[in-house]
Amino acid sequence: MALVLHVLSLRYSSWSIRALLPLWHAGAEPEVRTAEPILTHQGKREAIVDQEAHVREAAAELARRRELGSVTGNFPVLEVDGIRIHEALAICEWTAERFPEAGLWPQGDLARAQARALSCEMASGFGNLRTHMSSHPFARVPHFQPDGPTRVEIARVHELWAQALEASGGPFLFGRFGIVDAMYFPVLLRFETYGVELPSHLRPYATALHSLPAVKRWREMATTAPRIPIYDAYIEKLGGTV
Repeated sequence: MALVLHVLSLRYSSWSIRALLPLWHAGAEPEVRTAEPILTHQGKREAIVDQEAHVREAAAELARRRELGSVTGNFPVLEVDGIRIHEALAICEWTAERFPEAGLWPQGDLARAQARALSCEMASGFGNLRTHMSSHPFARVPHFQPDGPTRVEIARVHELWAQALEASGGPFLFGRFGIVDAMYFPVLLRFETYGVELPSHLRPYATALHSLPAVKRWREMATTAPRIPIYDAYIEKLGGTV
């Protein structure tokens, strides 16, 4: 079985991290190919002045991303014997089914449903956290002050982690490492980047995540991954270091 995982730079891409960790944890060894799309001059965080030019650039960029292995223009994408699976959570689901011995979902039906619910909540929610605390795992932004809606989402993450850990006994959200932990690991990285302090009862969970062999492997690979200047510039604009 030939596996190729197309990712954006693992120095930044939270969704690529989410797809990769369960694969490695399950013992899969995909070839990891890093796509380097050309970001348009507008960038993600700047106003679009010339709408027609933007449409032309966006169409060209979509075509180029498809040449690089994408389906919708987004990454990650997993190729299994040439068949492409896009969306990180779908890749995680395939991994769980293909490697059942890895136990990436809880065994009990109710716990499994809860873990899926929390994973879907991460995939579809927390828009303020994503917008104002963009993924940049190795950066540090001192004195960052999240706004009110973002603080609400931070509190929700703390709450759901605490509830799951209390119910399972830890060390991971549902006992053993699973997809739900992979979904939230990049959130922990965001907290570390922007100086969001964890309550004391959640710190062992953070330690457990960072101790995973798959996470250590990601960190080693990410430190040599390509830089994306526009992402670094955003952190520097906030007064942070990259």
